[in-house]
Amino acid sequence: MPSLAANAVQDERDVICFCEWITREEIVSAIPRVRNLKELRETTRACTTCFGCEGDLDELVAEHAHQFGTALA
Repeated sequence: MPSLAANAVQDERDVICFCEWITREEIVSAIPRVRNLKELRETTRACTTCFGCEGDLDELVAEHAHQFGTALA
């Protein structure tokens, strides 16, 4: 039986971290509220279990790095 989190995801291609069922959208929306990758991992729990999503997470962070901390004022 799929988890409730899995049922909420419309397309598995949107999932970055399958251990925690974290989507790309969740990662991108969290970036402005944290200062760095360490805080992003702590906040979202992405890439904290098996590290299989590390490459995808790194690419996403590189693409949106200019947004780190923009919501912290």
